Amino acid sequence: MPSVYHICRRARREDIRRSMPLWAQDRVLYDAEVWASLPSLLEDLVARDLLSFAIVESLPGDVPRLLGGIAFIQPDYLDRNRVGPSTLPNAVLRAALQNRGPLLSPKEVGAQNARGELHLLNLFGNMRVIDLSNPDLANFYRTSNEGYRFFHFGYAFRAMWFEVWPPHHVNELQQNGMQIDSHRSLAGGSSATLLRLTREDALANPYARFSGFFFPPKPQFAFSLGEQRLLEYVLLDASDEEAAEELHVSKDGIKKRWRSIYAKVDTADPELLGSITSSTARRRTVVHYLRQHLEELRPYRETVNKRWVTDRG
Repeated sequence: MPSVYHICRRARREDIRRSMPLWAQDRVLYDAEVWASLPSLLEDLVARDLLSFAIVESLPGDVPRLLGGIAFIQPDYLDRNRVGPSTLPNAVLRAALQNRGPLLSPKEVGAQNARGELHLLNLFGNMRVIDLSNPDLANFYRTSNEGYRFFHFGYAFRAMWFEVWPPHHVNELQQNGMQIDSHRSLAGGSSATLLRLTREDALANPYARFSGFFFPPKPQFAFSLGEQRLLEYVLLDASDEEAAEELHVSKDGIKKRWRSIYAKVDTADPELLGSITSSTARRRTVVHYLRQHLEELRPYRETVNKRWVTDRG
């Protein structure tokens, strides 16, 4: 039997349609109009950086195993749609389909991140029941958990939201610290459960797994979005050549970004690289540091007297 292993990476636009059999289990959460529009809508939102997806694949073979998305919601849409007949994901994506602006832009994410006011909506990412006695499933589950941390940690949340319908997934989210916010009846006799974890919940239950996501350190390096994306690919074990292809940047453009990254690190924290001169050692030191400081990869914009004083988005 050939060896199989799993990876987690940022999903490309083309991954959305090819992974539809995985996230189709959530069809019950959406009305017919929204569901029919989802593939093209999600691709458009990804292209505009209003929504991002991570995909877990089995290799060799590039077999999709899990697709999960994150989006940051405008607070007024959240307030209006926490109750009512529609699920929260359906209401938010219906508003996006109608161009009513329910999702934060990267600059808005940066501003609310700096204030600790982000409302995160998780999309899809529901797994079948996991049998940990099966080595393949155990490794897949570990990879998915590591990927969840990688794409979530480093944001200063006000609240995290997840609406699901499989009972085993409700139980899993509760075990990770989330609280039941409401229930909604669905077609066919099942029900959807909206779960949330607020900053207050996290403080009251600090040992729960998701609670540790709420209080990241403040970033110090002010990386640009392009630098953050390069570092993300590197932290996910991509080579510079692979990152250049994904980012549509030349090899010289990648080298320029690395020079800028090192300059910003040297300016903000001269002791981190110190007297290290080897480019291999400098990169290794930066990568090791960033694995524990994912806040450096997140948009972050501070204001003083209504004027931007840093722009990290």
